[in-house]
Amino acid sequence: MLGDILSRLAAIAVVGFAFLVLMGLWDRYERGAAALGFSGPYERYLAAQAGFPDDPRGYRWATAVAHVEE
Repeated sequence: MLGDILSRLAAIAVVGFAFLVLMGLWDRYERGAAALGFSGPYERYLAAQAGFPDDPRGYRWATAVAHVEE
């Protein structure tokens, strides 16, 4: 019984630690996106998909041109 409780406690601790690590990584990614001039992580993702991974002005210019051509 004691082993069962300790194993559950260990599993909860591992899950909690993984959650905190992922939260920290996401925060660092958000700060990096904001420092580059993107409005958020999703805009940075879209810029990377369009071929402008670190250039928010180039990405915005390309999307503006695409909207004008339509």
